[in-house]
Amino acid sequence: MERSAQDTSNALLKTSGTPYDWETRGASQVKSVGLAKYDSSNKLPLEYVLSTDKVGAITPANVQSMLGNQYSFQLLITTLKTGKTIRDLNSVGNTKTREDAPDVVAVERIVSISEFDIVTEFKNIKLLSRPPQYTGYFLTNRAYLDAFDYYVYIENADKVSSATTSWVEINGVSGNNRVVPSNAFQSTPTLVRYIDPTVQQLKNTQNLQQNSVKVSLTLRSAQLGDSASVYVIRVPKGTPSQDINPENIHGVKAKYVLYVWTR
Repeated sequence: MERSAQDTSNALLKTSGTPYDWETRGASQVKSVGLAKYDSSNKLPLEYVLSTDKVGAITPANVQSMLGNQYSFQLLITTLKTGKTIRDLNSVGNTKTREDAPDVVAVERIVSISEFDIVTEFKNIKLLSRPPQYTGYFLTNRAYLDAFDYYVYIENADKVSSATTSWVEINGVSGNNRVVPSNAFQSTPTLVRYIDPTVQQLKNTQNLQQNSVKVSLTLRSAQLGDSASVYVIRVPKGTPSQDINPENIHGVKAKYVLYVWTR
């Protein structure tokens, strides 16, 4: 029982499932489930960093199939600081509750979970007077664009010059149509810009396709060693820009507990 609980927890917390976007697929297409965010740039799961979408999509049947039908379970995820319940998942058809069981295994882990998903990131870019360009991508399709909005979020934006060599570009749309033009860099420490799916020509076919991201940031002052970070954020449709803040993006610490006992 302990081994089954440990194996199930490792699979949930260290993998994104198969396929990695299983939460968007029909049940017949899902081979396995995992809760770890998927880093599309590196094509790897982010261990112990949970995807809100995956946490919301997982069902009792998913967990039961991983544990085996001889066990009952409770999967509880709560914020570490406030104790707020993020997910409380229980097996169906319990013959006895956890309190009634003579032997209960509990697997506990500290995880991170955010309200919004980072789909592309350029962390701690060193600011120079003649900056290099950085490139990445994120995936969209018609279903994603129907369900989500996308924003660019920049930290330490006040250290970035408004020179013509500072900008963020989506899908090669340049000049005044850049999602973050040079003149957007003023004196605010954070910068949020909506990615218009029409202007920035986000991919809207049935299959997932790549949207290119290019970043160029120039140092505002002579303070070498300064850095800034650029993120492309995926948020539920209709999310206002004022809700995009460090806690919602980088996540909060949470406690994952999987309780398992025999039926």
